[in-house]
Amino acid sequence: MKNRGVALVTGLLMLTAVTLLAVTAAGSMTLQQQQAANFTDKHRASERAATAESWALAWLYSRSSHERSSACLHDCILPTAVAGPGILPSRPEIETLGWWRSHAVPAAIEPSSGETVGFVSDEQEEGYWLIEEIHFELSVAPAGIEGLGYYRILARGDGAAPGSTAVSEAIVARPWGPGVAPLAFPPDALLNDFCEAVPDPVPCGIVAWRKRR
Repeated sequence: MKNRGVALVTGLLMLTAVTLLAVTAAGSMTLQQQQAANFTDKHRASERAATAESWALAWLYSRSSHERSSACLHDCILPTAVAGPGILPSRPEIETLGWWRSHAVPAAIEPSSGETVGFVSDEQEEGYWLIEEIHFELSVAPAGIEGLGYYRILARGDGAAPGSTAVSEAIVARPWGPGVAPLAFPPDALLNDFCEAVPDPVPCGIVAWRKRR
């Protein structure tokens, strides 16, 4: 009887240990699944922000030079899509999604008409962009370049879970003048084609980038 009691106690202890191991393993697996889901959601948000940034850049490159007078130093092209210095909040990355929907331009939308001009997949929806002109300088050289504008593109993308938000900031140099050929909007060529056609040594394209959220 004594041996049977010892065996029973030993068996119960082993069963308890196995149960604890199983519970711990299940909890660890659940945590890993949650971490993987969070990573995927944050990656989706970053992809949506990147898509929105590309649409903003495409729109900026599509503006023809007659839309911006070389004598105008700010607020010179479609103010509904380009804000002047100091107009946007200092920390747009903390603004709510509702604020972005009210003030920013959705990906694949023409800002002046509000019409859908392109296609974005389900993985890229919910992307928004803003453009701020931060500096403009007149130029007389080389020929065909009348001025150089520096713009701040802010782009936001959201994942499925609350708080899965990505906000990026790109500083873009954009030359203006009769020697600058705008791209189509929506673009029918690579965005790099715009700057490749600008004569050296005029700055053009993204000169700085950072993730704000």
